[in-house]
Amino acid sequence: MLTSINLQQGIAPGERQSDRFRSRGGVLIQPFFDRNNNGKRDNGEDTYTENPELLLILNNQPFKSFRPEIQTNRILVRLPPATYRLDLDPSGFPLDWQATVDAYAIEVVAGSYTIVSVPLIPSYTLSGVVTDVAGNPIAGARVEAITSEATQRRFSVTNGAGVYYLERLPQGSFTLQINGEPAQPNTIFLDESSEPFQELNLQPSS
Repeated sequence: MLTSINLQQGIAPGERQSDRFRSRGGVLIQPFFDRNNNGKRDNGEDTYTENPELLLILNNQPFKSFRPEIQTNRILVRLPPATYRLDLDPSGFPLDWQATVDAYAIEVVAGSYTIVSVPLIPSYTLSGVVTDVAGNPIAGARVEAITSEATQRRFSVTNGAGVYYLERLPQGSFTLQINGEPAQPNTIFLDESSEPFQELNLQPSS
């Protein structure tokens, strides 16, 4: 949800009566570690303001070109009133975390900051070797992890050594398939106690 607050936060007192203050607005961005995956920042959930120039892209332009003001718990950018697109670049994600949304449409209004909360959720990687019943690696196999609601899919194609690599898996229960057929093992469950990187060798179930 995007909301607006009075622009006085982050504006020097001398600017409050200036034409620049009246004619400009801005964006207040708060990336945070959404540890309980509820989409809102709760007590004890820290903000993440490191390397915003890698994490954020504004209107398809480098974020640093907008001269952001980076504070300990927020990132401020002053902008003329308009609608902007804010993209999140995975290269800027903190290790073992990912964003729940890839991009935001932001409306900036003169005299206020539009607040953009960016939840970051735990990210898991699953890797291993796909082999046949004789233990030989299978190259070119499509390995898929599908959420129980089938709302998300991650896939990988094995290399010549039969190795697959599934990245950016969120918490939850997944069905595993090889070339559209059930894998063995067939399911995996990821929660807050799971290791960010897990090795799991797979075989076709038949």
